[in-house]
Amino acid sequence: MNYLSCIKKVKGTNEAQCRNIAKTYLSCRMDRNLMAKDEFKNLGFGEEKPASAAKKDEGAGDGKKNELRW
Repeated sequence: MNYLSCIKKVKGTNEAQCRNIAKTYLSCRMDRNLMAKDEFKNLGFGEEKPASAAKKDEGAGDGKKNELRW
């Protein structure tokens, strides 16, 4: 419920406060053996880049706009 209200509050953007709620929830599930233990980087919680560096990376490469790159 906390996560959903956070997502509504930030209008669906990927804000740090909502990611922290999700990370706490997943940590609790792993601690209580409700899901397999895994590293947070494997769950989408990798190193965060500053906003200016993230914008530089978005335009990097020679792919098409909105193209998924692996």
